[in-house]
Amino acid sequence: MRDLDPTMMEIREARDKDTMSVSACLNRIMLKIEQETFNESIKEELKDDFSYVERMLGICPEEAALLSCVLENSNGFHTCDDEDLARFMGCTNIEFISFRHHLDTLAQKRIVRIAKNRGGLSYIVLKEACQAIIEDREFSEKNFAGLTTEEMFSQMRKLFGSFRGEEITEEMLLNDLNMLVDVNPQNLFSQKVLDCGIRNFSADEQRIFYYMCHRYVSFGEKSLSFMQFGDLISDNEDEQKFFRHFQAGKMKSQINGLICFGGDEGLMDKGAAELSENVRKTFFAEVDLFCEERIEGHKDLKQHEDIVAKELFYNAPELEQVKRLEGLLDDENLKGIQSRLEEMGMRKGFNIILYGGPGTGKTETTLQLAKKTGRDVFCIDVAKLKSKWVGDSEKAVRGVFKIYRDLCKMKGKMPILFFNEADAIFGKRMENVESSAAQMLNTLQNILLQEMETLDGILICTTNLHGNLDPAFERRFIYKIELEKPGEEVRCKIWESMMPGYSKDEYARLSCRYAFSGGQIENVVRKSAVDYILSGQRATLEDISKFCDEEVFKSKVRKVGF
Repeated sequence: MRDLDPTMMEIREARDKDTMSVSACLNRIMLKIEQETFNESIKEELKDDFSYVERMLGICPEEAALLSCVLENSNGFHTCDDEDLARFMGCTNIEFISFRHHLDTLAQKRIVRIAKNRGGLSYIVLKEACQAIIEDREFSEKNFAGLTTEEMFSQMRKLFGSFRGEEITEEMLLNDLNMLVDVNPQNLFSQKVLDCGIRNFSADEQRIFYYMCHRYVSFGEKSLSFMQFGDLISDNEDEQKFFRHFQAGKMKSQINGLICFGGDEGLMDKGAAELSENVRKTFFAEVDLFCEERIEGHKDLKQHEDIVAKELFYNAPELEQVKRLEGLLDDENLKGIQSRLEEMGMRKGFNIILYGGPGTGKTETTLQLAKKTGRDVFCIDVAKLKSKWVGDSEKAVRGVFKIYRDLCKMKGKMPILFFNEADAIFGKRMENVESSAAQMLNTLQNILLQEMETLDGILICTTNLHGNLDPAFERRFIYKIELEKPGEEVRCKIWESMMPGYSKDEYARLSCRYAFSGGQIENVVRKSAVDYILSGQRATLEDISKFCDEEVFKSKVRKVGF
């Protein structure tokens, strides 16, 4: 146990004494265990805290105690290990073995990451769980049943991403991959996997087979080098043995006709593997496979389930317009409206522009609309479309809309095509131009106007400089919503939502003194959070005021005074 200054202990206990939140409960648990050791009397004394954590995170007292220790002893720069946890729980390393399965449960619930290193295992709280703790909201495992095959492979991409990022172990990876198959027996891919006997293969072979399927579906990669499989093999010492086994054609997946030696243009390569022709023809009939020319576009697709839900605050006129737009994007409403418009011989597409100063929530409004209406977002960096090579920009723009049309066919719900900072390309067209660059830009804009005119989907653009837009573009936006800096009352709500635990008067004083945008307030809150992590002390009003003063250039600070 660590020795704490008694005065500091009293201060830290008093700070959270009357607060009932996940973070406050975990803090009280951590402080109590540091004073004593984890035992039954602590569970009884802090039963309300343990009960609250169980309700919000779905974990037992032992898991809550371990989580409090991981939170206290790890951050973005370092992790804690078994020795740290054993010392915290007041037990020997041998006694600590009895807590191991609780750590596995925390990992399975995606609350804690377990990583292997040379010294053994290390632990750190995962980002999504940490965010739920900060926001004091319920956090639970996702239900993956009832997914389409497309959705299954989307989850596979995330799992392999988590594995590459060392958020999950190879065991957890395989468990989750098999779970996806087991809970979605309605899909052809799941049926084929279950019928081919893959569960009788070694864990390494199973992971490799799933990885090859994922790469084939996601990126059109038919042949993969064996070097790409190294981290999927659980025991590094067996990697060469596994490779030799593969080269000899003795793997069960080879014998059963699932994979074969890779190669290109008829040349066999025993250092590469590929899915057999039979697998490629029969396992993926329900999947719209990625073509090479579509890879570039799809990496910019943001899945709606990956968007973190946030509560946004608007001035009254803006709120009314955003709510109206949300109603339009509701899938049932949109389908009905588009059907009626088609009957009336009118365009079915919706071009929308959000404009206003920096930090007013234009991008976040788009993402939250997508989140609420279950739509993915195809995000385009407009500046990158303006290639220096003549002809490439026109090709890129047409390619963006082609990919978007393909996505509309693939997805159950029509995604949103999102052009951020659209003024980079939607500016006023030039007349009597002679330079090739100006001619190229005019051509680019004409293509955009044509595509917007014929669009059957949803285009949302944002700009800080709406005055620079060409009138021809303006006319094609059916919804034009200005997002202004929040008024004092709205600023007060933003402060309270982002930084709970202060008084109404303190929020009001900050809102009155600093005419900030939501983005500026978020910056201050983040800086305050970093300061708390470093010092262990909650920021006072004076501290927050100092951070506010630092947020803008001094010449731009508008202080009203306390």
